[in-house]
Amino acid sequence: MKIVITDWALQSYLDLLQTFSEIEYQEILRPDAELLKLYPKHPKFLIGKFWGPCKGKNGEVIRQGYKMKWHNIGPGRVQFRLLIAIIDETAYLCNAYVKTDAKTDFREMVKLKTKIKLIKEGNYTFRGRLQ
Repeated sequence: MKIVITDWALQSYLDLLQTFSEIEYQEILRPDAELLKLYPKHPKFLIGKFWGPCKGKNGEVIRQGYKMKWHNIGPGRVQFRLLIAIIDETAYLCNAYVKTDAKTDFREMVKLKTKIKLIKEGNYTFRGRLQ
C-alpha cells in the first residue's frame, strides 16, 4: 500500500513536535506509520489498543477512516492519535492529535469525514510519501 502525507498531517506533526521526543518518533511513531505499507497483513493491525476504525459520536463507523493509537507518549505521557483514510489501496495520513477526552475524539472524527470527502474529490495538498 502507498502512504501519502497530506498537508493536514504535516501541519499537525509540526504543531505537535513538543508532544513527543525525537527517539519516540524514530523508534515508535514512524515505524508504526510505515506498517501501513503492509496493511492489513501485519499482526499489529489486529490489536484494538493500537488500530481501529474511526467512529462518530453515535458509534457509527466512518467509512474508510482509521486511527493508530499510542498511549503514554512524550514527557506528558499523552494519548496520541493518527487519523488515516484508506482509499483505493492508498493510505492518506490525515491528522495527528492528542486525545484529551471523548469530545476531542468526536471533533476530530467530524473533521476526518470532511477530509475523506476532500481526498476523494482530489482537493487536498500532497506533501510526500512514506518510503
